Amino acid sequence: MMNFNKLIKGGLAALMAVSLAACEASEGSTNSTATETTSDYVAAGDLKSYTIGTLGPTTGDYAVYGLAVTNAVKLAVEDYNAANGTNIKVDVQDSQGDQTQAINIYNKFVTDTKVAGIIGGTVSGESYAIAVQSKDTGVPIITPSGTAANITDEGGPNVFRACYTDPQQAKQVADFTYETLGLKKAAMIYNSDDDYSTGVAEAFKAEFESKGGKVVLSEAFSTADQDFSSQLTKIAASDIDVLFVPNYYEKDVQIAKQARNLGIKAQ
Repeated sequence: MMNFNKLIKGGLAALMAVSLAACEASEGSTNSTATETTSDYVAAGDLKSYTIGTLGPTTGDYAVYGLAVTNAVKLAVEDYNAANGTNIKVDVQDSQGDQTQAINIYNKFVTDTKVAGIIGGTVSGESYAIAVQSKDTGVPIITPSGTAANITDEGGPNVFRACYTDPQQAKQVADFTYETLGLKKAAMIYNSDDDYSTGVAEAFKAEFESKGGKVVLSEAFSTADQDFSSQLTKIAASDIDVLFVPNYYEKDVQIAKQARNLGIKAQ
């Protein structure tokens, strides 16, 4: 697995480069609405002292992921400032993984004249929400971990990501399952409340079946669920040789334990 801090640092460096390029371009051109708008967020000539807005869940169900991102961003900024003599600041705001809250934070950032660009969101739903919202402002946004394909497909030319997409990771899993392991019959259990889980599940099914495999059964659950016996009992009775669980690891652990307790032997 790629070192997460390195992943975030790479994304941060890209955002800094985009922010500086946007500011510099705005001084020499008045033809682009996007660059004119972006230039409003950093005073001309003050490219060594500005703020990067960072939004993601630092409390709530997804806090473990949001805190990993924000801690890595802070570390990367400290390293960058020390190496380059800059005074870049980070403004961390807690979205709680909620799309409405993420949009509210985004709107706060874009009206702050010190904010040059935004790192966020952390999870796919909030990342997509602010990406679409950003079309009218041109403010640079980079998500370090939002994997839904529509984030960059629909978010405009100012929106970037520093990670793989749902279809990319689903393809790798489908390839490994079908080609390497030789498993042809799958069941899936996924979170219907979560954009990441549903996105990967849909992409896996399409890729796996395009190879000749079959998703025999697809069972959904909700974020609040702790008991998966209803879904797993159906899966246990089905003729499968692999169970695919595209989700965050907390739920994966619960599902794996309950699956084994029900005697599911599929890989």
